[in-house]
Amino acid sequence: MRPRILIVDDELDICEILRFNLEEEGYEVITSEEPISFSSTDTLPDLILLDVMMTPMSGFEWAARL
Repeated sequence: MRPRILIVDDELDICEILRFNLEEEGYEVITSEEPISFSSTDTLPDLILLDVMMTPMSGFEWAARL
């Protein structure tokens, strides 16, 4: 099973550049333009790359809630 990386960034270009490069290295990549919620039954990604300057909730706020 490939390691999963979640990219959360409100700039699509950045998400796509990161996705391309990480998939080339063999990672499974999930992208989102806004913070998403996880339930207790969800499998969390192995790594989250998070933009901290998003609106309406900053990456810092989302990480604290996660």
